[in-house]
Amino acid sequence: MERKPKSSASEPKNKPRGFAPGSPLRSADTRSARSTGLALVSRRDYTAAEVTTKLTDKEYDADAIGDAIDFLRTHRFLDDRRVAAAHVRTATAIKGRGRVRIARELAARGLAPEIIEDALQAIEPESERAAIQKILSRKRWPTKPTRAERDRMFRHLFARGFPADLISKALGRRHDDED
Repeated sequence: MERKPKSSASEPKNKPRGFAPGSPLRSADTRSARSTGLALVSRRDYTAAEVTTKLTDKEYDADAIGDAIDFLRTHRFLDDRRVAAAHVRTATAIKGRGRVRIARELAARGLAPEIIEDALQAIEPESERAAIQKILSRKRWPTKPTRAERDRMFRHLFARGFPADLISKALGRRHDDED
């Protein structure tokens, strides 16, 4: 029985699977825009604008990108309303953000103003008040804050996207308050 010689130290033990990096078979030119778009939306929800940007960055032509977006929308892999609703749920329930900041984030993701307005309708004013109270309790808000503490907390809550009137009510600020 003849034995095979062991592989030399210079040969890799595990050969890479698939195409080698830089191989023409792995380049973006050989993969269709449709399959690339499908691969993107299979990982997480993207807006149509985000997928368009990613496909443009991969240097697909405009017609191929348009066809890919149409395909993804037709087969419901790409739905801007669903993405907006999921973003609103996550931003309010988990991240504790307010209506104003969420609207900015959705606009930055390339959503149309009417889709943003529809998605923001899901935010109840009571949930924003509860979120502010949760933040105040987590920050150990004092019962009698100084003006500086109140101003600092106002700025913090405002940066999180809560409306100014709601913040003022939550902090107990009155218009005639001149500490």
